[in-house]
Amino acid sequence: MNKERLNKIRTPYIWANPRKCTACWKCIDSCPKQVIGKVGFLWHKHIIIKNAENCIDCKKCIKTCPNEVFSDEIPHLFKDILAKKGIKI
Repeated sequence: MNKERLNKIRTPYIWANPRKCTACWKCIDSCPKQVIGKVGFLWHKHIIIKNAENCIDCKKCIKTCPNEVFSDEIPHLFKDILAKKGIKI
């Protein structure tokens, strides 16, 4: 996982696990700064962080998401991947 890909799943305040996303898009509607975007290929639909620098730590995405896609801590899945690659966050 390189820095560019890492920026698509986090902001300075939140982490996203797109694998949990069911494309309900509630988080997109709740975000006041348009931080979250859509990936919408035929069968591959989920969120992506598109404007991480706009995040104001309001945590509306965390509160709105019914699938626990967002967290204010790094998900274990990513901890393991980053640790194997020697990347410290």
